Amino acid sequence: MWNFNFAKIVAWVWPTLAKETVLSKVINMVDVFRISLSGGFDDNNKKYIETIMKLDNSKTIMMETKWCDVRVKNLLDMNLKKWDIVNVDYSEYAQENDKIIFIDYEKLADLGVWAKIKFEQSNILLEVVEIKAEDNVDCKVIEWWTLFQFDRVRFSENDIDFGVLTERDQKDILRWIEHWIHMIALSGVKTPDDVLSLKSFLNENNKWNMKIIAKIETSEGLRNLDAINTVADGIIFVFDKLTKDMEERNLTMQQLITRIKSTWKPVSVTFISGLESNKYPFRDEKSVQEFCDCAIDSFVIERIIKEDDTLDIITQVYELLSKCESKCPETTKERFDQDDDFIVRDYIIYNAYRITKELDIKAIVCFTDNGYTSARLSSLAPRVPVITFTKSDETYRYLNMIWWVKWYKISESFDYENLKRIWKEMIRIIFKWNISLDDKVVIVQSNERQKDEKNDMINGVELYKFKNI
Repeated sequence: MWNFNFAKIVAWVWPTLAKETVLSKVINMVDVFRISLSGGFDDNNKKYIETIMKLDNSKTIMMETKWCDVRVKNLLDMNLKKWDIVNVDYSEYAQENDKIIFIDYEKLADLGVWAKIKFEQSNILLEVVEIKAEDNVDCKVIEWWTLFQFDRVRFSENDIDFGVLTERDQKDILRWIEHWIHMIALSGVKTPDDVLSLKSFLNENNKWNMKIIAKIETSEGLRNLDAINTVADGIIFVFDKLTKDMEERNLTMQQLITRIKSTWKPVSVTFISGLESNKYPFRDEKSVQEFCDCAIDSFVIERIIKEDDTLDIITQVYELLSKCESKCPETTKERFDQDDDFIVRDYIIYNAYRITKELDIKAIVCFTDNGYTSARLSSLAPRVPVITFTKSDETYRYLNMIWWVKWYKISESFDYENLKRIWKEMIRIIFKWNISLDDKVVIVQSNERQKDEKNDMINGVELYKFKNI
């Protein structure tokens, strides 16, 4: 009936996706485009963002910090053979070279002789045999294949401290936030202090409203999940890296997702688990269905290296979500734990949800300043779209991460009567004009004041027939 999925898609902007001919074909399927700091501040990424905004300026640009995301910096693929000796050198910038392997990690000597270097997507394993300089080592090829350009690098040493937010990251963030960056994904979060330090840095640079999504991919991050969630604006789970710790603690993916959703924060999961040659193995349909049943907010598609695969993969993900979401069971959520400071607000939100379970409602319409009303309604997994209007640009971009929310930005000058006229037209568009005059719509305004002076809306829940809005 409508032309969008419940869950959102987050795609990594990479040269294979960044061409306008490719972007124009996927722009309506992707909600958030992710830029990584692993390449530093890059004029090409700046051009990619400009292209996205030209095609559709309602999209959200998420910047992801580097953390331990060490990458091959070669622009050319390399064919390696077993027992070959190959030189590995440090380079911050991309290199056109197929003889030396360049990576963006400068303390190679610290690895020591016999340390292993694994190239994640190419499935190549090297062993350090000689230290040539602080940033240069010779390695023996143990497991071989074709080394892909920009592949991810892993080291055998587990005690390397990359730091969650390096000085270089801070410099790059300052340059990036001037070019349409709307939110930040903080990689390798281990404690709430990691998030708070980034917030403090953003506050010092007058970006106090920028949302921070914490990426949980370490044992320590999993142990401190609840504390991290209290200070972050959302969570990304990298379950591929958490499997062992979850088994030891007898935790399931569904339990962790539900735990975060109960606090109304959006939850995302990484979607493509790896690369073997030219084949990108997706999670099987059963696990995707389980994610959809948990009302997962968004799926993060990892980096796609082969250009020809980009459109096919994003299309497959979009269609798979459509298929799985159509099978989601009808459920009734228990009332969430209300915040003592916001009893009225939470009472209104839950009653709006309850009405959708008791009456044949076509849509929920709400106005929000900070995104709380929409996110809280979404966490209850209503089976009708939550059509949201906001005057805040930060909130507008944030809503791109939230399950089953369709969002619109409105002018500061709009009052309640303006809003009702716009709501009616947007509902027609979303339902492709397939809505009758007698269909029912719930309008929600939830705050602690009796009346919102900003928009003349009365605090509470209103039930309208569509013709009477």
